[in-house]
Amino acid sequence: MSKSIPIESLEMKKDSSQDSSTSNTTYSNEIPRPSIIDEEEKINHQPPLSSSSQTATTTTPIDPDDDPNINGGYAWVILACIFTISCCSWGGNSSFAVYFAYYETHNLYPTATVIDFAAIGGITFGVGIFCAPVINYISGKITPKGSLIIGNICQFLALFITSFDSHNQLWQLYLTQGVLQSFGLAFLGMPSFTILPLWFQNKGNKEDYSLKRRMLTFSQSIMAAGTGGGGLLFNLGMQKVIQVYGLRWALRTQSFITLFCVSISIFFLKDKSKKVKVEFTMFDKDVFFFPAFWGNVFFVMFTMFGYVVTLYSLADWTISLGYTEYQGSVVAGMISLGIIIGRPALGIAADRFGAILIAIFSTFLTIIFVLAMWIPSRNYASALALGVFLGAFSGVIFVCMTSINILVIDFRMNKMNVTFSMGAIVLGASAVVSPIIGLSLQKSLPSPTQYVYCSAFVGAAYFAALVDLIILRGFLISVKEIQTPGLTDKEYFSLRPKVSRILRNSLKLTNVGWL
Repeated sequence: MSKSIPIESLEMKKDSSQDSSTSNTTYSNEIPRPSIIDEEEKINHQPPLSSSSQTATTTTPIDPDDDPNINGGYAWVILACIFTISCCSWGGNSSFAVYFAYYETHNLYPTATVIDFAAIGGITFGVGIFCAPVINYISGKITPKGSLIIGNICQFLALFITSFDSHNQLWQLYLTQGVLQSFGLAFLGMPSFTILPLWFQNKGNKEDYSLKRRMLTFSQSIMAAGTGGGGLLFNLGMQKVIQVYGLRWALRTQSFITLFCVSISIFFLKDKSKKVKVEFTMFDKDVFFFPAFWGNVFFVMFTMFGYVVTLYSLADWTISLGYTEYQGSVVAGMISLGIIIGRPALGIAADRFGAILIAIFSTFLTIIFVLAMWIPSRNYASALALGVFLGAFSGVIFVCMTSINILVIDFRMNKMNVTFSMGAIVLGASAVVSPIIGLSLQKSLPSPTQYVYCSAFVGAAYFAALVDLIILRGFLISVKEIQTPGLTDKEYFSLRPKVSRILRNSLKLTNVGWL
């Protein structure tokens, strides 16, 4: 059997004394285990298989200390590439608010209603991500770089074709800036989330902290900050192009900028998925029935309900207070500024104190800002401050989501892609319906209280996410207490702690094993 290595150090060694075809990776943790575990919490171990029939159910992860390109070297090139892709995909998608505002102001689509534009926004955000398991499977067949190329082409065509829609047909807008752009974002986004953890990891134990050694979540936060950078760049840039050259040239300009920048980034990317033997499957039964997987899924769902409604409502809420459209766009820009400043800071804190603990902290602050600032606020200065605060904290899911997925699977990196893609189904579905929910909760007449129901819904959604995170953390701490060294994947995902233990551990506030 292979060596048992502390999980907090992330030093996962290969056992050279066994043949690689029959070895299994084993994990341990820093939490002292009770000498006797309740019978109800014991795993039902299967009888050992003979050496001729036994197959390895885990793969040996990359040892961070053995690879000079972990947290350094070529990893920085990978991070720059992923940051650029994030700027040009999800960041570029933020400019659609500029286009949709132009469509409404100039009545380019006479039959379109506010619900239509909200639906297109939801489709763009969520339909492609809803198909994440299929995208993961395709990535296994054509490599993650192949998926990125498909996404780049889809995104280019979505913008370029829209620029030639001289008849202004609404159904064409649904297909181009809705469905086609959605699959472009999904094929660009899904591989990006899962490439970085193979290059950036956490080394050493929790007491041995330095930024250079703890970069798992920080790298994700830099990628997530790219959304804010791209949002500022394309919002301001395309608005100026529209004013000088018109709508169609703005669409063409953005399409070629994103095509060129993403193509360069894809060229310099390197893939480690074969070395780690990542599973590019659409479904994994063991992960699907693991309670922690569903705890993470509900966190994603509730957070997306609140986040998307906030993203689509804040500018219009500012206008409902009596301010101009330009002032509303400035408040929306403050969200991007908050993203740029806040997400890297959250990433550093998550690697220092634990990803789930920082997600709990950020979610709690979001609730406070929504209920104590959004609902009673009536002046422009408060709206600007609210935009920065919500930009910094409300999107914590994009900073910590990958790290929490890795914690759920106990650093079994071969399961990372399938776990992420199965959970992304809920992320996509939530994103599709959220804008419509936000619109339906608005009062019909513009007034300072027009968005009071929206803000109450956002506060309730984040409160549900907060409760879920607390229970999820308690469950994972409990799993660490009862698991034993040498568990196979199937045995680990069969662990079921008692409810009393989970509730007791949910109240722990200390940093426990990266949680």
